[in-house]
Amino acid sequence: LQMAWVDFVNNNLVGSGNVSKAAIIGFDGSVWGKSDNFKIGGEEAAAVARGFANKDGLLGSGLKFEGEKYFVLQADDDRVIGKKGGSGFFVYKTLQCFIISIYEGGVQPEKCSTTTGALADYFKSIQY
Repeated sequence: LQMAWVDFVNNNLVGSGNVSKAAIIGFDGSVWGKSDNFKIGGEEAAAVARGFANKDGLLGSGLKFEGEKYFVLQADDDRVIGKKGGSGFFVYKTLQCFIISIYEGGVQPEKCSTTTGALADYFKSIQY
């Protein structure tokens, strides 16, 4: 099954209007698909993957996206939530990947979370 990861990013996440930038990455930190406006670095993606293995560490160190440091507010087995000023992120873990969504510029955090979580649930339902 060939998945069009960038289509999920553009249509289900950014296209919803509830997500400013997004990426789908594998557990190894490889970027499967991302929105054109998201300049996520390889080390930043790898840090997300490592973070789920050391959730307590994330609370202390935070996560960086596009070189900007975000504070991690919550981290559990299913998701990591972070914030920086009026922006923030949600990372949802599925069976095979992480979905990273960033909100900024007036996008509502709750809507960003709900939209991202819905895609994560869909991926789980099709064994991704």
